[in-house]
Amino acid sequence: MTKRILWPVFDLHKGDNQFIGISIISPLLKQHGFGSEAIGADIKLIRERLKRGDIDVVAYSTPTIYADTYLELNRRLKKEFRFLSVFGGPHPTFFPDMINEDGVDVICVGEGEYAMLELMQSLGQDLSRIENLWVKENGTIHKNPLRPLLQDLDALPLPDHEIFRTAIPRSIWQALVITSRGCPYSCTYCFNHVYRELYRGKGKIIRRRSVDHVLEELELIKSRGCYRFIRFLDDLFTLDPEWVEEFAAKYQKRIGLPFSCLVRANHITPEIARQLKAAGCWRVQMGVEAGDDFIRNEVFKRNMSEEEILRASRIIQEAGLKLVTGNILGAPGATLEKDLKTLYLNMKIKPAFAGLSLLQPYPGTEVHKYAMAVGMLDSSGPELKESTFRKVSSLKYADQKEKNAIENLEKLFFLPVEWPWTLSLVRRLIRLPAKRFYHFIFSRWVNYCQYFRVIPPRIGRRNFFKRAKVFTTAAEGWDALARRLGIRKAPPNGAGSPP
Repeated sequence: MTKRILWPVFDLHKGDNQFIGISIISPLLKQHGFGSEAIGADIKLIRERLKRGDIDVVAYSTPTIYADTYLELNRRLKKEFRFLSVFGGPHPTFFPDMINEDGVDVICVGEGEYAMLELMQSLGQDLSRIENLWVKENGTIHKNPLRPLLQDLDALPLPDHEIFRTAIPRSIWQALVITSRGCPYSCTYCFNHVYRELYRGKGKIIRRRSVDHVLEELELIKSRGCYRFIRFLDDLFTLDPEWVEEFAAKYQKRIGLPFSCLVRANHITPEIARQLKAAGCWRVQMGVEAGDDFIRNEVFKRNMSEEEILRASRIIQEAGLKLVTGNILGAPGATLEKDLKTLYLNMKIKPAFAGLSLLQPYPGTEVHKYAMAVGMLDSSGPELKESTFRKVSSLKYADQKEKNAIENLEKLFFLPVEWPWTLSLVRRLIRLPAKRFYHFIFSRWVNYCQYFRVIPPRIGRRNFFKRAKVFTTAAEGWDALARRLGIRKAPPNGAGSPP
């Protein structure tokens, strides 16, 4: 009987959770005669699937924010069914002690393609010596070394994007694609420097697929007829100008779908920007991170000046590309006034959308060590689970009012960026205890920009009206708004008008 693997997929972001690792490992396994399928991470769905009795392995691609969700799901399934559980992805790679959790049989550290293939080939035999795997066996944990990094990414099969269409019960309009692995920079909030140490002596870290191999994948995506936008997830899409030049010329002729990519200020030139625009690029995302020089270059180690950021912004916008900035508030050592400098810098840039996050310092990163050194974290570190999305800082502040103001700034940041005359008003509003209301306003702004700015309008309108909820009565509309704000369900008179 064919050995089969099942991948539960937790869809928090409405179709964004197309895990790249699963999309590559799955076709590799199928090439070698194994069954592989994804399923929504709903225990009822998984129970029904496991009752058929043909699943040998349940595997979870695990970012840290989903770790607890998947562990609990796995524990519940283990009480009812017999299968080998495998956890791979970022969390077990950087926190391999996850193997000690109840119900975890195997973790995969680092690149998982050929480790998972070898595991499937060895089912029913000795799994304890497979490189990249830590295997729990009768209370003993076998910690195996890493195999060398895969240098020829073209040797891997084309990713299987269709595997997610059955796992995510929504219309998936954008395809997530990655053309490279590795990053040469060491931003302190990122794990790239940790990853380089993990793989020291195991091969070249920065590797890229050939343009033609990427285009084969994109042609397959285009032939499906359902994907209308390509989102490239490379840490730095423009790292190699010659690759970009070849890609842009061929993409325009063979694919033509609008796309987005990530760039860095010191890796963008007028020529590269023109090439991206000519190829069909709609949106460019660029990290600003902080407006204060000390926070940006000493705490985050971005090593770039404000002048570089402004120059790159002008180049991108003058090429006719939509610019989305990435910004981080609430860094260790930052004050409200320093975070306001990030706002002022974005007001100068005038991006199509200013992306915001509150710093969540992951254990093991340099910024986590720095936060501990300045007394803003307990030794146990922050809890970085789904609660990360509650938009609160995990750092300790001496002044709780300042912390609240910074958290409110994250939600009202967009107002002065879009309408500079609101700056003085926002400086007052962030002092008020209205966090839930501010979050509601911010989430509506994000939705507007998502559908009408940062993707082509013809795509945005179609998806907006698909997901928009039309209320049949004023009271029904008020009830939905009130639930979002955490206040009473409906006005006493039932008329639907706010008090």
